[in-house]
Amino acid sequence: MPALNHQLNQALIDADGRYLTSDELRPLETYVETYQKRLMAYQTLSQHSNELVLEALKKFARVHPEIIKRSGKRCQYDMAQVLRYISLCILLDDEFMFREKMMFWLDTMLRAHQKQEACCKAYQHLKEVVNEKLPAQVSEQVTPFINIIFESMQPYT
Repeated sequence: MPALNHQLNQALIDADGRYLTSDELRPLETYVETYQKRLMAYQTLSQHSNELVLEALKKFARVHPEIIKRSGKRCQYDMAQVLRYISLCILLDDEFMFREKMMFWLDTMLRAHQKQEACCKAYQHLKEVVNEKLPAQVSEQVTPFINIIFESMQPYT
């Protein structure tokens, strides 16, 4: 796991042999300024992720009980891993890492098993639960990552 997010790491690589410019330092300033907000979101998710996942899957089970009977434990495990990864990417302020690592895995698995539609519905319930149960300053950081999942589940054209 990288200590810096992708954007900061790339800026350091690009500046090899010279000092960073003011424009190149701006993302680092933002990174530092937003740390407490991101840390709070990370801690909140780490404390509540299991209940968020279970609540989302309960809602999903009302509509798709057959999927939960057949694959409930796997759905719970996968959704918990995705939420854990979201929390790490929020902490690191790194959407790129989420897209490159988590979404590559999730997209590959869901397309291989043809589960995109069901997954979309399950993550819609997770998004609802996140917005209902978490403080707004946390849910507003989580929602963009869940939206990335929805983008990824769109059929290839």
